Amino acid sequence: MPITEVNIVRSCGECGTEIETVTTKKDNMMLFSKEQVWCPQCQADRPEVRDLAGRRYSIEKEQQSYPKAVPAKPFPNQPSELSKG
Repeated sequence: MPITEVNIVRSCGECGTEIETVTTKKDNMMLFSKEQVWCPQCQADRPEVRDLAGRRYSIEKEQQSYPKAVPAKPFPNQPSELSKG
């Protein structure tokens, strides 16, 4: 069965406080907005940011699966750039 509805998280564009989560049809989904929303944390109207619910968690989970970066080592039997001086 295809997914026809998605959850959209509305949050403050300044501090990132989550304002609300709404469910909408995929056909009516709009993630770009120039609207202002009342932020209870900032106590002011702030730019609204919309994103799919769970997207940020999915990105963090994927990034944790990446291999860890290690410092580069010179190839054996090759002079290093510093010793060419």
